[in-house]
Amino acid sequence: MALTVLMGMSAPAVVSATPQQAPNSRVVLDLPPGYTPSPLFSGFQDEASGVSYVILEAPVGEYDKMARGFTADELSKRGIRDVQQGQLSRTDPHVYMRAVQKSEAGLYAKYFVLFRTSDQTVLVSVNVPQHSLDDGAVKPEEVERVLATAKTTEKPAVRDIYSLSYLGPFKEAGRLVGTSKVYTLDGRLEPERAGETRSAFMVAPSLDKRQVAEPNKQAVALLASLPGYKDFKPGTTRSINIGGLDGVEVEADAIDEDDGKLIHLYQAMLLGADGGYFRLIGIAAPEDKTRLAGEFAKIAHSFALMP
Repeated sequence: MALTVLMGMSAPAVVSATPQQAPNSRVVLDLPPGYTPSPLFSGFQDEASGVSYVILEAPVGEYDKMARGFTADELSKRGIRDVQQGQLSRTDPHVYMRAVQKSEAGLYAKYFVLFRTSDQTVLVSVNVPQHSLDDGAVKPEEVERVLATAKTTEKPAVRDIYSLSYLGPFKEAGRLVGTSKVYTLDGRLEPERAGETRSAFMVAPSLDKRQVAEPNKQAVALLASLPGYKDFKPGTTRSINIGGLDGVEVEADAIDEDDGKLIHLYQAMLLGADGGYFRLIGIAAPEDKTRLAGEFAKIAHSFALMP
């Protein structure tokens, strides 16, 4: 979450760019033709070039903490390398970075702007396939012009893309990255006591529409990648179909790194019809495992995409 300064101010805004407000977000970007709201995350994508703009909104007080995470050392822990710092034509407090990340789908150029408003901290991440830069379909300065225009409005453009018809004992607690939602037993996003281990259920769509080549392997890897746990011990994967989407279901036990408690994990990974996936994740604290272990599957199986 000492760098080389790259460049000066960005060029003037492109005339053909059009302001678009991201779904489930207060953020507006001036985007060139071809970009449409993503059906998976809060942001935009261009099918032709493969470029995506992903938006994360946080409380204004998180700005300093998030800014400290934008160093080469911290980003390298997520496989992001060749990190360089730059400057955008913005007058607000902000951090702008460029980097590179290798994935199963190939090499991607990464662009980040973190900025602060009077009541929010906003992170806009851009993922650009290297081949789109190589063939000139996308130019770095075009991405920078878009990031320089990022601003917020008073109200989010709410658009739900899925529903859960059964929640059991859980209550909706809030959103994370646009369409990602968190459900807790008390309906609070933050625990009453800092660092407290508690049960939760989450729906987390993927941040792009890449095809999943090995669903069983990917499902286990994604569940094991949840931060804050160690000694991950997965069970056997199971093929499922929920709401017309094929997927993989898996459970696991792990140890909470903070307090050493044994945590039970559940995940259903559903594959999107045209790429990407939805993760439905259950986390049961030791005292809740007996009553919640069966509830997670019931909640996940009530998932349905909105018309």
